[in-house]
Amino acid sequence: MKVPGGFAAIRQTFAIRNYRLYVIGHLTSNTGLWVQRIAIGWLTWDLTESAGWLGLIAFADQVPTILLGLIAGAVVDRMDYFKLLRLTQSLQLLHAFLLAACTLLGVMDIWLLLVLTLLRGIIVAFNRPSRMTVIYTLVGRDLIAPAIALNSTIFNSSRFTGPALGGFLIVAVGTGWTFAVGFLMFFVFTVVLRLMDIPAMEAKVRSGRSLLREAWEGVQYVTRHEGIRLQLAILIITSLFARPLTDLLPGFAADIFERGPDGLAWLLAFHGVGAILGGSMLAARSQVKGLTRITIFNILIMAASLFAFSITTNFWLACLFSAAAGYAFIVQGTSNQTLIQSAVDTELRGRVISAYALVARGGPALGALILGVAADHFGLRWPVAIGAALCLLAWVWAMSRRKFLAEALEVDPTGLQGGKQIAVVDKTAQ
Repeated sequence: MKVPGGFAAIRQTFAIRNYRLYVIGHLTSNTGLWVQRIAIGWLTWDLTESAGWLGLIAFADQVPTILLGLIAGAVVDRMDYFKLLRLTQSLQLLHAFLLAACTLLGVMDIWLLLVLTLLRGIIVAFNRPSRMTVIYTLVGRDLIAPAIALNSTIFNSSRFTGPALGGFLIVAVGTGWTFAVGFLMFFVFTVVLRLMDIPAMEAKVRSGRSLLREAWEGVQYVTRHEGIRLQLAILIITSLFARPLTDLLPGFAADIFERGPDGLAWLLAFHGVGAILGGSMLAARSQVKGLTRITIFNILIMAASLFAFSITTNFWLACLFSAAAGYAFIVQGTSNQTLIQSAVDTELRGRVISAYALVARGGPALGALILGVAADHFGLRWPVAIGAALCLLAWVWAMSRRKFLAEALEVDPTGLQGGKQIAVVDKTAQ
């Protein structure tokens, strides 16, 4: 099938009914996610006034992905993606209810918040790969590039609406009712998933191997596929030393710029605007060709915006640099995921996407913990500035490998260059 470029590709993707429903639920759910996230960040700071605790809470949210991510990928490859998504979304709804109830009843403290955050991380460890993998099922290989970009744009548009709504709600009604609004938004996605009409997947042939063995096969595939391995290496560096900025923004808003939750909402909202612009640019592309160059260039933008953010004393300039960082985060991350989805063997898609999710979620969590502890000792500015310098070194290294990465990963999503893709994958299986 010929896939048009520009906005025609977007229209063709939205013509799919199940994808349209998915978009409605995904947008609502992720707005609720950011409402919940800003409330958790502000509640953490309010309870502790510690950047170290901000980092620890962020780490607790992501560490289950680090520990369970590869096992979750094996589960996704064994199960019906959509049934698993429905189950985990229902569990997320229950968790949102507990978070709101405990806060409104006045029993919430930092340790209970830590436990609830860990529980949420366990649920998301299985929800995220099923949510990412089901996109391929909804649109097929022909439209995977614009669909992933649209998905990222939708997710990051919530970075604008979610923080703005969350900041307003915290000021107006407090964190407890803010969590309650998040619960209602998760409820919408849970209902939408029930309205989607997706035929049950054919029963998958059981290999007789254990989940651990199948998870290990995914690790072997990633390490042997040279293009995917290098993409994940780049993602590890940016996830550890750049993306934790988002989790440290409550500290910057309160301590550096001396503002309340409205200041945090502005920083996150600008962050989201930048991400929307980046995602919209990618959504208008219909081809994978050229994404390697875009990915690498945005590492440089990321490094520059982080350094500028770390040294400015002007709040509104910081908002602009936050927007630039948001743009670079989404463009680099979305291009990275699209390249991996285009090159991966379908039978291993769940496990490889889980490896991607492990790095994309676990890296910022571990980085937030490291930078948060460092910020408690050296202030918030120095860790972010050093992270920017390390990203600059990553850009220099990636530039030296750009031609190889393009040859290994830039596979035409229409399958017209399928022979090239098969050659790369077959090499990994030897």
